[in-house]
Amino acid sequence: MYRRVFRGQVAPGRHGEFLAAVEEALLYQHQRGIRARYSVWDALTGRASEVEIVSEFESLQDLEQFEELVAQDQAFAGIRQRVRAAMMFESTTVTLYRQLDVSPTS
Repeated sequence: MYRRVFRGQVAPGRHGEFLAAVEEALLYQHQRGIRARYSVWDALTGRASEVEIVSEFESLQDLEQFEELVAQDQAFAGIRQRVRAAMMFESTTVTLYRQLDVSPTS
């Protein structure tokens, strides 16, 4: 499993706009066959405006398909721009993770 985490801050007073744009982006991805589980996390401590958009992909191929959509689809670029328009960019980051297979020994 692979996880892509987009972390940043939502601009004051723009949480509703941010969430609507994220929902539009997730629907667009789903309609184009991007297979992933998504969740949006809002900070309870620290900066109240900090959020994470977490995408979990079953395979590297699924993640690559998403990255291809990001790089080549102009309509998707416009949707992503609406997400970013509701954000501030002090420390926005994207991090990729892979799940390690760890099992307990007897």
